[in-house]
Amino acid sequence: MATTWPQVAAWPNDPREHAAYLSDYLRKALVCIDSAEDQPAPKPLVKTMNAAMSVLISKFQNTPDLSAVVQAITTIQSDLKTTAETVQSTAIKVQQNTITQQHMATLSQETNQAVKEAAETRRTTTELLQETNDIAKAINDTTKTTNDMVKVVQCAPPSKASYASVLSSNAAPLSRLITISTQTSSFIQ
Repeated sequence: MATTWPQVAAWPNDPREHAAYLSDYLRKALVCIDSAEDQPAPKPLVKTMNAAMSVLISKFQNTPDLSAVVQAITTIQSDLKTTAETVQSTAIKVQQNTITQQHMATLSQETNQAVKEAAETRRTTTELLQETNDIAKAINDTTKTTNDMVKVVQCAPPSKASYASVLSSNAAPLSRLITISTQTSSFIQ
């Protein structure tokens, strides 16, 4: 009885399917060769097996090296992790800079307010000093007038030393008006 050899079909494109199909084909062919005993294997069968193995080997040679793919993925993951850490660090620095800028703005506002208050205090102090100088000048003028009156009284003979005679003399008037502002009066109280 003649041995029935396995039928050849189109080989699948996927290398794993091709390998599974070829493995099944070779197992069937080996069973046929064992059962044929001393009969030679048909030349077309050997050609088919040889061509199928050659195509399968070629497919595996053209398949990318998985270790290179894994290495590339690992490198990408590492780069992504580094980028994420850099972005997070930058975000924290930006947040800290924003807080610092807010503090600086607050300090600037407080400084501006203190400068305004100091300028107002300086203006008030200047006014008070001017009023104090005016009062001192008025006191000096009054003292001078009083001294002039005392001299007139001392120089006049006792019979002419009346109050009326002193007032009618050429001395400056004794009643000179001294004005005090409300700031000065509140400061004196």
